[in-house]
Amino acid sequence: MLKRLTLTTAALLVAMALPATATPTAEVVYTTRTAGQVLALTFDDGPSPEWTPQVLDLLRETKTRAVFCLVGSEVVKYPDLVKRIVADGHPVCNHTYGHENLATLTPEQVRANLVATNAAIRQAAGNPSLPIPYFRAPFGIFGSPITDIAASLSHTSLAWTVDPQDWDGSPAPVLVQRLTAQIYPTAILLSHDGGGDRSPTVAAYRELIPRWKTAGYTFDLPATTGGPYPPACTAPTWQRNGTYVAGTRVTQDGKLYQANWWTRLERPSSAPWTWTNLGPC
Repeated sequence: MLKRLTLTTAALLVAMALPATATPTAEVVYTTRTAGQVLALTFDDGPSPEWTPQVLDLLRETKTRAVFCLVGSEVVKYPDLVKRIVADGHPVCNHTYGHENLATLTPEQVRANLVATNAAIRQAAGNPSLPIPYFRAPFGIFGSPITDIAASLSHTSLAWTVDPQDWDGSPAPVLVQRLTAQIYPTAILLSHDGGGDRSPTVAAYRELIPRWKTAGYTFDLPATTGGPYPPACTAPTWQRNGTYVAGTRVTQDGKLYQANWWTRLERPSSAPWTWTNLGPC
């Protein structure tokens, strides 16, 4: 109890120090932020020392972004994974401290839970002002006052529209079939990088992401509410004379770039042969 209270107090102090931004509304989002043949990938219940690195490797190989909905208790265990998620430019999402059913808590307990989770994420990332643009309620239990509290903490409440049920132990071919049958333009896909054996999830996306890109799909982030909302640029800012190896991600002028090979002087926005533009943060 003392540890939780200490964490909550620290979170309140950090939150007071953050710059004021537009407050999202309590609306729950079910679509990508851009229209067209676009998908948004989201991964819940991590970070996991076994599966999160594999998901991150795949996303780097395929030059894809995703949202990671992090559980506070796992964040505390594996801070280096949070640093890696952030360094790769993936937005993070508050998924509560211990994957609690928030409907069983009082409003005060809900707020304390989300504040403590934010503090844990920012502490693990080593960035007290890290953007945490999204909140996802465990089990999809949204509604008032949960979404109102999330909005007051600058989170957009993030739902999903495609669920391959990768938590039920099904093998990769079954997940491939489910995802293939369910996807549509602007869908938000729910999957997991924690909470169990996620090898089928990794294998399914290893097959599907290239297939979807060949079919004309691109990947973007889920929508946010109450804008203008600050960009979720989490990767380091590009620095001239910095040394960047293939796969390194940087931000410049509100966009995320990934190096195709070793580079030092080439500016991301003006060297498309060296840097792949992964789009706005």
